[in-house]
Amino acid sequence: MPPSKSRKIAILGYRSVGKSSLTIQFVEGQFVDSYDPTIENTFTKLITVNGQEYHLQLVDTAGQDEYSIFPQTYSIDINGYILVYSVTSIKSFEVIKVIHGKLLDMVGKVQIPIMLVGNKKDLHMERVISYEEGKALAESWNAAFLESSAKENQITFYEGKCFTGRKLEVCGSCGSFQDQGFLNRVNSICVQSGAWVCFDHPDFRGQQYILEHGEYPDFYRWNGRSDHLGSCRPVGMHGEHYRIEIFEGSHFSGPSLELTEDCSFLQGQGWDKTCINALKVYGDGAVHQLLQDAAEQSRKNHHVLVGQHQPVNILVLPPCSIFNGIRWVLYEEPNYRGRMYVVERGEFTSFNAWQARNASVQSIRRVVNYF
Repeated sequence: MPPSKSRKIAILGYRSVGKSSLTIQFVEGQFVDSYDPTIENTFTKLITVNGQEYHLQLVDTAGQDEYSIFPQTYSIDINGYILVYSVTSIKSFEVIKVIHGKLLDMVGKVQIPIMLVGNKKDLHMERVISYEEGKALAESWNAAFLESSAKENQITFYEGKCFTGRKLEVCGSCGSFQDQGFLNRVNSICVQSGAWVCFDHPDFRGQQYILEHGEYPDFYRWNGRSDHLGSCRPVGMHGEHYRIEIFEGSHFSGPSLELTEDCSFLQGQGWDKTCINALKVYGDGAVHQLLQDAAEQSRKNHHVLVGQHQPVNILVLPPCSIFNGIRWVLYEEPNYRGRMYVVERGEFTSFNAWQARNASVQSIRRVVNYF
């Protein structure tokens, strides 16, 4: 993989449009419902695009209005801008036009990457700005456009193949599909946002499957052996430094190997066994507690991250139910195939600790990008 590159993105917009919530959703994979006016926060995240690794800095700026002075610092060493308005606020839509004008006045005629984002699209009954209006504004700027919702961490399960039949929409942890009036038969899945761990039994037990953003028209696409699923959880992403240490013997005994990147075949890295009996997963730790102190220390803190169907059942649970810092997926076979096991930050003294039937592991990968 080529050396990583650095990119710095500033997020601008009127106050209360959800800039911080969008940022936290992207970095951590969870929705923060509380609101504290932002002064300025910087988040970091390591992402991979087309095989190139980027160290991304996201500058979550203070809310502005039409009378705010545009800070000169927002034009220094910035590689691109995300301009955010709320689809429920005409005022925010008008202010974003003013902010765009001030931005152009500051940077001059230099062509800069800009994306216009219409946030809070989940508030259907309160919408006052149409998708077409937002898209037209972005096109007049020659900018990219999308609508979003920081609350979205959504997966949809379908009873039939190719997204047919009854469906269940989930926006948080679900310990039992049956408790939501949905049978355990799942033949296709659409992951709208986030990364998820699905289990073939209720209460987060049994065979695990990791699903990332995309469509799975049949259970073979998620390496399933049947159409049986019983529970699921979203994967929370924290931190940017990925490191796992594997051991040949239980209780961290015998030869060991440290990995910081995906490995499709452990034996190709000099690991002469097909088994792992213990492991340690290292990471940065959660940032949620730091965010609570952002109002007092925001200039000091550096946050390191990370159609035609039957009636729909919708399940929404609090963000605290999200996995805390899941990082790696272990596979029994090379090239990320076979049974898989998701492990989070911590120490695992034996294969029983990650709910495996045996110690066989031949490939390992990180859970990095999921939007």
